[in-house]
Amino acid sequence: MMTHLKNRLRCLQLEGVLGLFCVALCTTPVLAQDTDQLQWSITPYLWASETKVDLAFRDGISGGDTISFNDLLDTLDTAVMVHFESGRGHWSAFADLTYLETSDTRDRPVLAVDVDSEITVLDAAMAWWPGGVGSSLSVIGGMRYSGFDDRYRLSLEDNPVTTLRNKTDYYDALLGVRYRFDLGERWALLTHADFSLGDSEGTWLIRANLAWTVGSRRMNRVLLGYQYKEAEFKSGDVRVDYRYHGPMAGFNFRF
Repeated sequence: MMTHLKNRLRCLQLEGVLGLFCVALCTTPVLAQDTDQLQWSITPYLWASETKVDLAFRDGISGGDTISFNDLLDTLDTAVMVHFESGRGHWSAFADLTYLETSDTRDRPVLAVDVDSEITVLDAAMAWWPGGVGSSLSVIGGMRYSGFDDRYRLSLEDNPVTTLRNKTDYYDALLGVRYRFDLGERWALLTHADFSLGDSEGTWLIRANLAWTVGSRRMNRVLLGYQYKEAEFKSGDVRVDYRYHGPMAGFNFRF
């Protein structure tokens, strides 16, 4: 039983680190001068987090580990991470889509296990701006989806034995608030806090990004910040708790 839990922990570590690494959004509010004109914002981003994973089986046998960002990069094959937002008046809508594909091989004296994972994460929400799009405060509400698709190929002395698949989908309701502190003509502090609950046991995050406006038209921004997140997922008798923290960076295009 302990050996099974250790193997399951390694798989769930990979799923959770990648999935929530992606779910962790670099959300950037649209900053418009004219709230009656439709504004667009696109932000590619990266969160270099360290992750602590705690696993429990039937609230009894447990295990855990800490995973660095470099460990994550060793298994990454494909990554697409981008955030879109558009709005005018007192409303905007945003979507953050992340797709990650990873692979890993675990060799034993006789048995080898090849693990291929696909993670799709989508946050889709509406934002209400009491002072109009581009003002300091916005309240968000929507959906958070996390999908994990893992395939395990078992080989015995280089001879394929069987292929196993584990696919899990989580749909959560998402609520949050964002606030911008203007620090100068080109500088601002963007803060974000949210909580989601539904199929998962609950996730919450807090984030702060320092934004530096660049370009002759002052329409783009360089983002540097820090984020902390906690999440809990349950699949059958296995419960996994995650704690993430680390620096993040992105570039915000506005037009």
